[in-house]
Amino acid sequence: MLKAHKNIWFRKVRGSYLPSSWQGMVLYLWYVAYIVAVPLAWYDGGHTLWRLLTAVVPLITASAVLTQYIASKHAK
Repeated sequence: MLKAHKNIWFRKVRGSYLPSSWQGMVLYLWYVAYIVAVPLAWYDGGHTLWRLLTAVVPLITASAVLTQYIASKHAK
């Protein structure tokens, strides 16, 4: 008999993770808000598009890697 998994926030779907609990949804919404707000704030601050790409893309990449790591540890 399989044990019921507690702490399952995401489920793996074709190499990606979809939220399956409220904790996963909160993490997912924070991630989406971050990847929308950071470029908007950076570009609104008077920076050029080139500076946006060279400074913000690494931040978004790091947040994507962190989110994927957390999702993989809390996935079924």
